Amino acid sequence: MPYEACQHEHPKISVITPSLNHARYLKATICSIEAQTFRNYEHIVVDGGSSDGTIEILKQYPHIRWISEVDNNILEAYQKALNLARGDYIIQCCVSDGFLDSNWFQKCVDLLDTDINISLVWALPQFLSEDGALLDVIHRELLTDPPPQLHEFISMWLATGIALPEANYCVRANIIKSYFPNIHSSQHFQIQCHLGFVYEFMVRGYAPYFLPMVANFTRIHENQRNKRLLSIEKPAARLYLASVSNYKNRVLTGLTTHYFLNGRSEIVGKIRTSELFVFRLKILRHTLLRSKLCRTDFYTLMIKALNIISSSLSSLTAVLK
Repeated sequence: MPYEACQHEHPKISVITPSLNHARYLKATICSIEAQTFRNYEHIVVDGGSSDGTIEILKQYPHIRWISEVDNNILEAYQKALNLARGDYIIQCCVSDGFLDSNWFQKCVDLLDTDINISLVWALPQFLSEDGALLDVIHRELLTDPPPQLHEFISMWLATGIALPEANYCVRANIIKSYFPNIHSSQHFQIQCHLGFVYEFMVRGYAPYFLPMVANFTRIHENQRNKRLLSIEKPAARLYLASVSNYKNRVLTGLTTHYFLNGRSEIVGKIRTSELFVFRLKILRHTLLRSKLCRTDFYTLMIKALNIISSSLSSLTAVLK
């Protein structure tokens, strides 16, 4: 279970990559990281005991620190990677994903180094087909209608439960190491560990900063984890949304005071009781304007409606026969 030493003794960024039998995509992922203009990073691969040639590929890249041993689950793999990480900031990149913007690391470092109120930097991901064709940009509407920044983002998050994209966000290491789910977390957050971290990040009052650009690709391929584990991950995602809704209700009814923290975990503000009415209106605005109904074009809505009508008529005809 060897690992190679990193070239940087004090890396600014740690890139952590969980891996299991996806050797087919590994080189593309590594190359997208190597293409970054910002060079003071370390790349850590935690492999779950692959038997498809992954280890042979890793041995070709002496700058990569890696371990290969069987994991009980993806949460354990991430915890191993976080324990190995030495950077001030952490970026996650699964073995089949990668970066489209070669300046992404530099942009993240510039923001986090200069503004202590920013605890996480994020942008948009884009789907990539199995054979390498770029597909839809996820949440494309945010390019023209950006979300509120920093601590103002809480209103949009409580309205929608939007998940900060795990495949590109760059976060302060002290925060993710403190609040990433572990074996003591709720079961649904152990299953959906990235949603668990987003939940903790937001309710504890940290501030994300959005860059209106496409930063990375997330590959759609056979045997994806979210497809294999759909039966347990989908209910866990629903429980995440229920947790967001519960927290929203507690804040709006005054049962919980929401505090704002900077990147050093110092309190820099809070939502006061006198501000709750305006805050409720902000949440309502995001609930309405960022709903799927408002964000779907008329043509697509009509197609879906006609498909539902057609399906209903077909079922009715079958019953009458």
